[in-house]
Amino acid sequence: MAITVSEVQVTWAAANSVSIAAGGNDTSDAFVVDETCFQGTIQLKADNDGEPAAGDIVTFNLLATLGDPDGAGANEYGTTLQDTQLAALDTLRDDPAICTVQIPLPLVGGKIYAANGSAGRAITVSACLLEQRG
Repeated sequence: MAITVSEVQVTWAAANSVSIAAGGNDTSDAFVVDETCFQGTIQLKADNDGEPAAGDIVTFNLLATLGDPDGAGANEYGTTLQDTQLAALDTLRDDPAICTVQIPLPLVGGKIYAANGSAGRAITVSACLLEQRG
């Protein structure tokens, strides 16, 4: 069996990134994980739109779906404060701040929830998923 690697761009309202206002949050569009994917790694990026200061941290959560738990007819995703925390990127330490983490598999798909903890600056976020398929 051949192993392939494929990148999946995470989008926000069909764009590759989104600027999140100070104290705000945003949830990405849904992405699908290929059914043959046996390992998934996601790269997360936070790029401060201003001069970074203490507290300019973006927290990223994976809102995973395994399908339709109650049989209502549609995929359901984890809730923003209950699902898997992936990372907290501090743009004061590094700007832009970038990290790579593995995601739990198997999954049908997911969304990325990003919350900007800054009191005064917008921060632009982006992400991509790398799937190893077999």
